[in-house]
Amino acid sequence: MQGSILHIWMSPGDTKKSRYGVRTLGGVIGITALALLLVAGGTVLGLAMGWPAELLSVVLCLGATALAVLLAARVGRRSLQDATIFFLMEGDRLFVVDARRLVSHGRGLLSQAAAAMEVQRFLDRMIQSPDLPAGADEILKVERMRENRSHYVLSCQVRHPNGQVIRRTCFLIKGMEDQELLLRQLERRERWDSALEQKANPTPFFLLISALVCAGCAALCVLSHPAVARLPQDLYFPCLGAGFAALCCLVYFVIRHRRGM
Repeated sequence: MQGSILHIWMSPGDTKKSRYGVRTLGGVIGITALALLLVAGGTVLGLAMGWPAELLSVVLCLGATALAVLLAARVGRRSLQDATIFFLMEGDRLFVVDARRLVSHGRGLLSQAAAAMEVQRFLDRMIQSPDLPAGADEILKVERMRENRSHYVLSCQVRHPNGQVIRRTCFLIKGMEDQELLLRQLERRERWDSALEQKANPTPFFLLISALVCAGCAALCVLSHPAVARLPQDLYFPCLGAGFAALCCLVYFVIRHRRGM
């Protein structure tokens, strides 16, 4: 038995009923529809204006992808805020649970949609009758806490319900009710020697290299494109593939940097 709940921190958006599933699924559907509309509308408009079809397709593809990634990040941040719950229990024990981890689901779209609605039902139960879930992790130590514009990134040592102690990255989205009280609880568990243990972080270096490679490949793609033809056209597709790989690496290292990893 963990004792009774002294305090619980949940998303401030819904006090009577969760809208996690509706918001998540609606966001995914809206992003997909917006991207398709942008590509279709831009293609029709560009062809009507007489713009080069090859260059138009590249611009629309990159623009739609960038917009989709940006909006998906916002939806994901809101989803994380809704699904993360902190519990302060008797005995000064602090627990965290990500409701999405408590729901098993397949890889198909229907399975993902069913999982989102199951998470919503779980959050509804927490709102109506708060109780510490069996899958909650106990926060033992906070090794590092980094503040970003919209959230805090917490590198913690947590204990699983099975007793295993691991390192886990947790997120605290700004805007929770009584957020300052939760921050004080986390600061009390922050390790005094964490600053001494910090090692040089190679992520910024790899981020810079990825950005330079991505920019270089993009320049080669433009110069080797048939519409420009400053370089042999045989370079276009290899550079396009290398640029896409560099872009994936860039996004990965940007995420790591923002998470303080």
